[in-house]
Amino acid sequence: MVDDETLRNRIIRIIAATRFPFVDQEDWGEGYITIVNDEMKRKGIETGTEIVYPSIVITRADGRIQEIGEVEFEAGVNVANVPKWRLFSDSAGKGRFVKKFFLYVPEGAEEKAVKLLENNNIEFSGVRTYSVKNGNLVITPIKSNDGPHDHR
Repeated sequence: MVDDETLRNRIIRIIAATRFPFVDQEDWGEGYITIVNDEMKRKGIETGTEIVYPSIVITRADGRIQEIGEVEFEAGVNVANVPKWRLFSDSAGKGRFVKKFFLYVPEGAEEKAVKLLENNNIEFSGVRTYSVKNGNLVITPIKSNDGPHDHR
């Protein structure tokens, strides 16, 4: 079995490659670039005291952050990560209605993740679960706040 860091980095890369943009997505922003923070940290958010690296960062042509995707293991779905998720939400651009922040959690942690986001007034576009089934990564949309186009 692969170690947790290797598994998380693989999950991040697969999500970035298949969902930012979706393989068949026709309305992907012109000049958008998908950046993955895996073993190599490429694009972070400066807080004044540190640089925080989301799992996936989508930048516009001008370099500003448009979307952020964060992958957590079950242990990371807790109140201690609320400030990080708020930073990611605040740093993301707006979609149709809300900030383009997506949180990916393992199956079984979705209810807790949604409650933590909503109870702490963190704006988000979607919560998704992930699981590994028969060697494949399976993503399931749980909640989408920016419209039905994201709910897949």
